[in-house]
Amino acid sequence: MCGRFTVAEEAGAIGEAFGAAVEPLRDVRLPRYNVAPTDEVPVVIAASGGRRAGPMRWGLVPHWAESPKVGARMINARSESVLKRRAYRESFLARRCIVPADGFYEWEARDSGKQPYWIHRPGAGLFAMAAIWALWRSPAGPRLASFSILTRGAPPGLGWLHDRVPVILPEGVWDDWLARGTTPRLLTSILAHTPHPELCLHPVSRAVNRAGYDEPDCVAELELAHESRPEG
Repeated sequence: MCGRFTVAEEAGAIGEAFGAAVEPLRDVRLPRYNVAPTDEVPVVIAASGGRRAGPMRWGLVPHWAESPKVGARMINARSESVLKRRAYRESFLARRCIVPADGFYEWEARDSGKQPYWIHRPGAGLFAMAAIWALWRSPAGPRLASFSILTRGAPPGLGWLHDRVPVILPEGVWDDWLARGTTPRLLTSILAHTPHPELCLHPVSRAVNRAGYDEPDCVAELELAHESRPEG
């Protein structure tokens, strides 16, 4: 599961990290410290002449959906079954993308409430979350580009916090992942066999629990008081 994430860089840093043109990001708000479902954020796709980073809304809206409201329930897709689900299959086969991020949040149930943790790479650099995208057109004409993040089982060190994490792609598979002609067999192999990267985490302020709060202190480490986890 990935319900919030961070991309605490400007467009230029995203372009450099992913070798992507970033002109379409000129009106996208960056950096972001608490991206929530239905927010618009940078997404990298393969384009004519190379990769391009442009804005998409988080929460996939299939082209056949009656309303974009369904996207709020489709922020993640399980990598193990993405090829079998009608809502995701077409996008998986034809429209894959990379979501730049430098961390994501998960929550621990404690006696005093839900405690967020920020999970990131050592050094907090940008990484690539595997995702799929779709294009939806309203009856009035405007088009909406949206995406879902692919998830997998969590590595042993994070399983105590949540059993799912985003699929994080190493640079060596980015071209195959984004290319339109990559075979389903290779795609499923990438998802199944890509090793988990090294990740670290620390507790952060519960201000993160508010979707509208998006400040640099979201990722600041917090010292927790000793507290037992609730039973059940």
